[in-house]
Amino acid sequence: MRELPDFEIYSPSSLRDLLEYLHGDGRDATIIANGTDLLPRIRRGELRPRRLVDISGVRELRYIREEGGVIKIGALTTISDLAGSHLLSHSRYEAFHVLSRMFGTWEIRNRATVGGNLGAAASSEDLIPIFLALDARVRLLSLGGERVLRVDELVVAKRRTSRRGDEVIAEVSFKSLGEGEWSYFQKIGRRRTHIIALVSLASYLRLSPDGVIEDVRLAFNRVRGKIPERAWRTEEFLRDRRIDEEVISGAERVLESELRLTSDYRASYLYRTEVAKVFLRRALRHSRDMVLGGVESVAEA
Repeated sequence: MRELPDFEIYSPSSLRDLLEYLHGDGRDATIIANGTDLLPRIRRGELRPRRLVDISGVRELRYIREEGGVIKIGALTTISDLAGSHLLSHSRYEAFHVLSRMFGTWEIRNRATVGGNLGAAASSEDLIPIFLALDARVRLLSLGGERVLRVDELVVAKRRTSRRGDEVIAEVSFKSLGEGEWSYFQKIGRRRTHIIALVSLASYLRLSPDGVIEDVRLAFNRVRGKIPERAWRTEEFLRDRRIDEEVISGAERVLESELRLTSDYRASYLYRTEVAKVFLRRALRHSRDMVLGGVESVAEA
């Protein structure tokens, strides 16, 4: 670890103050909230920002609310906030419940933010697959107005987003889950907790009362490159089918043909592929059993 380099820092007191700064002197500034990802990267010498804008005091960006059947989450909402939200307490939001147990340490969960996780744009960021599976939308604000993007339109490459210099990630939103719907998350690393995922899978499933898949979304931390993506071909194979062992085996074969993984010092592509297939099998069986079993509480799940 190196010492932090010299840089200017601006701390806006309100959302309006932030947007005015980004519109003027702050167009080339690096946005920082609580720094759980950014500060270690600066210390390692991966980034050398000239100017930081610290948005941690912009309290307008920290909330979880439901409006018109849509869950809206402010960019400064922390992982701990997600874990404690009554709006996400139903067992069908199991993806967030699993995340809260596996994401870093409790100190990091109290500081890591939704916007920071998205803006980091890497396969190590657990919320990106979850929001992909939930078909979430990201709202970006600037002094000139707003843009609403899909997550895959925001995260375009490793460590690169489509956010403009005068914009801030303000909110993530997705439709509330209802009867017959289920979200799930799994990941594996070299330890049980505080880990960088070797493989992670976030899934969304909507089943008919007789167990037919009406809709499915599967997002892995890696599919073809080094950012989270959806497994589109595997999803297409699964739609309108009833989950049984034959269908699960067929889905595993499609997934294996769809993945274009690479080896690195953490794991081989063969290992990642086999784990991805196991995760898919578990997600399908578990979500089917939970939905058709009528589980109502987190404790039961």
